[in-house]
Amino acid sequence: MARLSLHLTLVLAAVGATLPSTAWASANEVSVRRTRMVEPSTSREPDADTASLAQKIDSILYEAVQDLGLSVDISSRAGPSALESDEQLLASASESWVVAPRLERRRGRLQLTIAVAPPGSRVLYTTSATVQPEELEMRAVVMMRDLVRAARGAPAGAAPTPATPAPSETASPAHSPGRAILALNAALLGGFVGYSLQHASGSTDERLTYPLAALGAGVGLGGSMLVTEEWDVGVGDAWFLAGGMWWPLLSGTLLARSYDTPRAERYAYGLLGTTAGVTLATTALGFGHVSDGGAVLTHSGGAFGTLLGALVEMSIEGSTDARPYRGMGYGAGAGVLVAGALATQADLPSARVLMIDLGASLGALTGAALASPLLLVDESESNGHSRNRLWLASVAAGTVAGGAVGWWMTRPSGTPKSAQTVLPTLGLLPVTSEAPAFGAGIHGTW
Repeated sequence: MARLSLHLTLVLAAVGATLPSTAWASANEVSVRRTRMVEPSTSREPDADTASLAQKIDSILYEAVQDLGLSVDISSRAGPSALESDEQLLASASESWVVAPRLERRRGRLQLTIAVAPPGSRVLYTTSATVQPEELEMRAVVMMRDLVRAARGAPAGAAPTPATPAPSETASPAHSPGRAILALNAALLGGFVGYSLQHASGSTDERLTYPLAALGAGVGLGGSMLVTEEWDVGVGDAWFLAGGMWWPLLSGTLLARSYDTPRAERYAYGLLGTTAGVTLATTALGFGHVSDGGAVLTHSGGAFGTLLGALVEMSIEGSTDARPYRGMGYGAGAGVLVAGALATQADLPSARVLMIDLGASLGALTGAALASPLLLVDESESNGHSRNRLWLASVAAGTVAGGAVGWWMTRPSGTPKSAQTVLPTLGLLPVTSEAPAFGAGIHGTW
């Protein structure tokens, strides 16, 4: 009987010694879920860049929670396709911490959301922020630190307080990062409006020119400040609005000049064009933000639309002597309208759009250089107009071909290896004859 009592005492002492240790381990143990990737369209798989960023977030959060005194439990980590509701996350946090990150891409912007549930709590702590790839590590660490501090400061199972703490400067993105860009363009446009109003009235008195221009610039600057305070205007949004200002203004001015409108009335047509452009751009921004690449695409559409419109008018005339104001006017308006509509839907990096523009520019120069022998003829000859049209068609074809090559060469790195590839070749060609043969061609996989 004495031996039995001693045995039970030892067992109870062992159980009592393990209980505090188990409670301490569960209170500092954390299960970090894999970052869930969310695309705007559920039918589209996340791209390679988004998947790479999600893996980077996983490694960042593993190190962040360990720096906060928690131990990572890798055995209970959910798979990449796991989708847990808030109730499931709270149920999983009955004995340990649970961290569930989510990454969403919206028109070129990354939205990072982190949810944290402390052990035994009925409250899920969540924070969300718009991040850039280069500041992803810093922002994720700060968000994780703030969540853990908030969860440790609140008692387990307590209801959330109604007052929401003000977000810190490092944990929230800057409001209206495109404020300076919009202010500059609005001030310039306001100055032009003041200058135009004076000349439209027929006055050329310099004593009125500069005060009106300064007044217009001040009104434009003040209006832009009010807009950026009321709405969140990004860098891409500001440049998109600038495209809606300047290219329609150029279109209206060129069209007025092509129709021999009096000089005093040309400014009115320009102001009418910029009013229509700003109205359309503002309406488009009401449905969502425009990425930096979309803003560059808008300006590229206006520039290359002006070029192609000029080529079309000169081709119709068959001469390169007259200035193609009408073609440039219609081209600038149509180009910025089409490109602006695409910018609201496309999600392209700005560097890729610039490389496509470079390819189109080099293609135009190449087409002009290759067809330059066609210009070695007097336009008074019978086939002079035909030669000019061929040269202009070569420039237009080079522009389109160069842009297509730039688009092809700047494809995302996540393109499957089985995709078709075409590369040019120049030099010796494999032939059956004994003499060497030179030529050009293409090779690749189909």
